[in-house]
Amino acid sequence: MPRRSVLSATALAAVLLTAGCGGGEGPNGAEDPVPTAEESASVSGSDATSPSPEAGDRPAGAPQDASRKSGEGRWTGASAAPALKDVRVSGHDTYDRVSFEFADGVPGYFAEYVDTLRHGGLGEEVRIAGEHRLKIVFVGVTPRSTFEDREGTPVIREVRDLGVFEGEMGVGIGVDPEGDGRAGFRVKADENRIVVDIAHGQADPSD
Repeated sequence: MPRRSVLSATALAAVLLTAGCGGGEGPNGAEDPVPTAEESASVSGSDATSPSPEAGDRPAGAPQDASRKSGEGRWTGASAAPALKDVRVSGHDTYDRVSFEFADGVPGYFAEYVDTLRHGGLGEEVRIAGEHRLKIVFVGVTPRSTFEDREGTPVIREVRDLGVFEGEMGVGIGVDPEGDGRAGFRVKADENRIVVDIAHGQADPSD
């Protein structure tokens, strides 16, 4: 074979070998770009920071427990007991919330479903909208703790002031959840606030 033909064949083989070792072809016949080291690090970093759920994890959402709740108070004032400043009702995806804002800390509390709501000082029955009645008692508040009754959401129908008697303030919440049973609820306290979260549906009987 002439020398020129041998060189041409060698060059052609080199070209074919280089093409075979390069990136693959894309859907339009164009060569797919090879990611740079920086792009590769970015992809690996995003995968590394994605948390993997633990087995048995339950997503945060609606409370399921409808049993009695209680908690201790924390006074931050030098001498005065906590005083109720404001009451707000807000809606969320799976539960609704009643927020109680205090001055000088938060009082102790207990919360439970009752058959009948009564005014703390007068003892008279207090009627409220909603199929179920959740009563919150704040223990250790000033006599000036009071608020105007609040209309709520389709689940939290109404929030009513049951008065202050001997340092204890009663609050009635009318609850009308989806289903026949009582809605699950939770109570959380921080420095100057106590919140009551009430589920949209009835409590899970298996919890």
